[in-house]
Amino acid sequence: MINFNGNCFSSFNAVPEELLRTINSQPIHIHHLIAFKGKITLMESHYFSIMAALRRFRVEIPMHFTLNFFQEQTDLLNDYNTIVTDVQKLSLKFYRKKEPNQNQVVTPICFLMQTDEVLWGSGLLDLTLYKDHYIFNDDFSNLFQTNASLRKLGEVFAYENGFGAALLLNTQKRLVESTHGTVFLIKNDNIKTPALSEGTVNSVMRNAFIDFLIKERNIEVVESEIPLFSIQQAEEMLLISSAYGFVSISQFRKKKFETQKSEKLSEEFLDYLKNQL
Repeated sequence: MINFNGNCFSSFNAVPEELLRTINSQPIHIHHLIAFKGKITLMESHYFSIMAALRRFRVEIPMHFTLNFFQEQTDLLNDYNTIVTDVQKLSLKFYRKKEPNQNQVVTPICFLMQTDEVLWGSGLLDLTLYKDHYIFNDDFSNLFQTNASLRKLGEVFAYENGFGAALLLNTQKRLVESTHGTVFLIKNDNIKTPALSEGTVNSVMRNAFIDFLIKERNIEVVESEIPLFSIQQAEEMLLISSAYGFVSISQFRKKKFETQKSEKLSEEFLDYLKNQL
């Protein structure tokens, strides 16, 4: 089921040809959200993140693209879809309707919305390291779609070699993120995560989890440079994103991680997100 610019279709085969031509180009922005039985959590944070990204790409943002509009479009899609799961991944992709030219630099846009189930905290994953390509550590890498193809290559590499996910490094060979979301390392009572200056995605879920740890759990969170060798010093390791939910890591190379703290954080953070509806 998809919602294409306000109209719902059961499949791409039902989409009019003029709309299909629009998505032949790359999306200018990709955004993932989490919804509970159709209701988007952290909606205000997601909305401002989307608007900030669209402004960077110099497009004509419709006046009706309000906070309530995107919740209404989610409701419309769920009404069209008879099966609504408890935890959903909502994917929003924005496209230019026209290519920019000298006469019209700022062009209008449309959106594609899809929903899928998220298995929050489903099992443990073993990690590998993807080293074929590296992420540039600049602020453009903080946008999800900038390195989307690289993350997908890393994901395929992990699956081909029998792993559940892969870690990605920047050009300084420091930890950036994983193919399944932001990386958090637990040691004693502190948690470390790569700083935004390292090139990691500046996602709403990342920021929400950091706020949850600091304000709700009174846990110190350090955003910093993380050399690859320091991963071995962590007691536990977890990944988090709107696309894959909350993932605990069992092993990276010869290092086996504990999971007690991360599993407890997974349950508590899920409750926290439900309270943000």
